[in-house]
Amino acid sequence: MELLLEPKAWLIVLLLSVLGVVGNLALYRIGKGGVDAIRERFPQIKPEQWQRVKRLYDEHGSLALLLSGVPVLGSLLTTAAGAFDVRMFQFVLFVFIAKLVRNWLIVVVPLEIYRLMVR
Repeated sequence: MELLLEPKAWLIVLLLSVLGVVGNLALYRIGKGGVDAIRERFPQIKPEQWQRVKRLYDEHGSLALLLSGVPVLGSLLTTAAGAFDVRMFQFVLFVFIAKLVRNWLIVVVPLEIYRLMVR
């Protein structure tokens, strides 16, 4: 588990996470235009998908954004966050945490496994 203490690995994870949040802010802004703006920009989103996301927000509030690290689902969740008026601080915090976990799993874990196999 030496890589867990490696500052360069964490710097990469942090940088990727910040960039992920910045990218999702664009989707948040689209969502701020309301449901009609989202449907216009993303016509492939089916009404039943939108209803599932709405239920997720109704049940869990902005904590639903902790799932924003999941590809495709994350895009839908971050766009919906704008439409559902999630506060910016909560949006940034929860999306950052989700991206941090995802990027840690993508960067640090495989490198650590590789390092153990090479020994």
